[in-house]
Amino acid sequence: MPSQFRKYSVPSILAAGLAALVLSACGGSSDDSGASELAKYAPADVPVYIEGAVQPDSQVASNVDSLSEELAGVNVGDLIKDAINNSSGSDVNFDADVKPWLGQDAAVFVQFDPSTLTNSVDSASGGSLSSLSSDNSGMTSYDGTDDQTYGLIVQTTDTDAAQSFIDKQSKTDGGSTDGEYEGFSYKVAKDDGSAVGIVDDNVVIGSTEEGFKAAVDASKGDNLADTDAFSDLSGHVADGALASVFASNDPYIKALKEQGLDLGGLYSALGIDLEGSGTVLSLVPESNEISVQGYTNAGSDLTSGDPTSLIKTFPADTVFATGSGDIGENATKIVNALNDEGIPGVIEAGQVDQFINEASGQIDIKGIISSLETVAFFVNGNSEKTLGGALVATSSDIKPIESSLRGISSLIGLAGDASVRPLPGGVAGFRVFTPDLPGRPIVVGVKGDRMVIGVGMKASLNALTGSGQTLADSDAFKAADDSTEAAGLDMFANPATIAKLIVGSSGGDPDAKQIADVVRKFEYIAAGSSDADGTFEFNMGLQN
Repeated sequence: MPSQFRKYSVPSILAAGLAALVLSACGGSSDDSGASELAKYAPADVPVYIEGAVQPDSQVASNVDSLSEELAGVNVGDLIKDAINNSSGSDVNFDADVKPWLGQDAAVFVQFDPSTLTNSVDSASGGSLSSLSSDNSGMTSYDGTDDQTYGLIVQTTDTDAAQSFIDKQSKTDGGSTDGEYEGFSYKVAKDDGSAVGIVDDNVVIGSTEEGFKAAVDASKGDNLADTDAFSDLSGHVADGALASVFASNDPYIKALKEQGLDLGGLYSALGIDLEGSGTVLSLVPESNEISVQGYTNAGSDLTSGDPTSLIKTFPADTVFATGSGDIGENATKIVNALNDEGIPGVIEAGQVDQFINEASGQIDIKGIISSLETVAFFVNGNSEKTLGGALVATSSDIKPIESSLRGISSLIGLAGDASVRPLPGGVAGFRVFTPDLPGRPIVVGVKGDRMVIGVGMKASLNALTGSGQTLADSDAFKAADDSTEAAGLDMFANPATIAKLIVGSSGGDPDAKQIADVVRKFEYIAAGSSDADGTFEFNMGLQN
């Protein structure tokens, strides 16, 4: 949860509503068809909207039960109910007070000014953001703080029972005052200012009175459900999703423009179309895997080739690896677009070429960029002392890189505390020994169609040649690759090795051992993406 939310005390009624989003283990038979209907209670310009089934179908509920019991040894539904029943300062009983009115679906929208996300950057540069005054959209005022409002909408099966619950809680949570807006009655908590009431057949809770009113206004007019972006994104919610998160790009583009950073020209040069676009993420619990599946309708001329064939040649003890294909083509497009368009207030048109020309005395920068095909990097080792890794690039023309190595080595040789030596075995390149990395030289080398910049001789030379035990021999990698078969594998992490690193660097801390024990229950972590249909996924598979 963002740090901005922490300043709100969460009354038991809000806790009960939020818990509804993850109470799948309580069972149910919802067909998940009604969740997107709640988007009509979210303002059209919300940056973030989350929806989910309170009582999903039995298979999803069973998967959540299986995962929570395997990972934590608890039933998540029972855990949440117990937390509600035992919450301090409240006499809420889930079965008696919440279950009688709890409907199929619930949703949360978050209203904030995206320009506040740049506050830290702006402060570091000595500037300040203009204060924004409150309007009728439900946004609170902004005067240098990270304020926002949020609203929670929970479907009900019995509005009378829901109203009884609201009335009961308004007395036990420090008291409340009554209000009415557009024909809907609501109560405002005296302790934190949150507001709650029945709107149509839903319990609506706002973190502020303005948040509640924003939901009412949305239901009567301009709302998220009626936007083209949401209509498209909601059609790409993954099957079996427990919850989905929707994010729109328009609020962020607008905030950048208001701060004088209009990137429209740069986007156009790159074939990027963000207007009216967004992203949806679906949390999909499987019996032996936790998956986050995503889709974006943002268009782009940039492509992402499949780096799997390179990643699979990395050492078998790789902890983490990621990469991308078509790097040269994409990088050339980006460099040319930046040079032609610039970035307002940051880079003027023509400055990129000027910089490259000044830096190309001994290094053929453009030649190297255009020749790149796939670029990936890895970290390997099972302890802090044995950690190594490398950035590996394949090239359609390795000659510009080979010729540039001589210039790079001569420059490094000028450093008084560094020792530069050629690589053994006739491999083109050099190694740099520094006091900061005793026994682990920085290696820069070229062999065949590969360039490697790495830490540690063994890891770097293995990456150059693809020799020795590789990820292609690893069962964990094979399982990860299979999990992203449709999208292609862009990232891999090995939980077993991560667990060793956690324990090895903990100094015997028992908490670290407990964390490592949980990590070991996973066989792989993998991510992949597909340019063809705008989909991507992040998977964590459990050990069989």
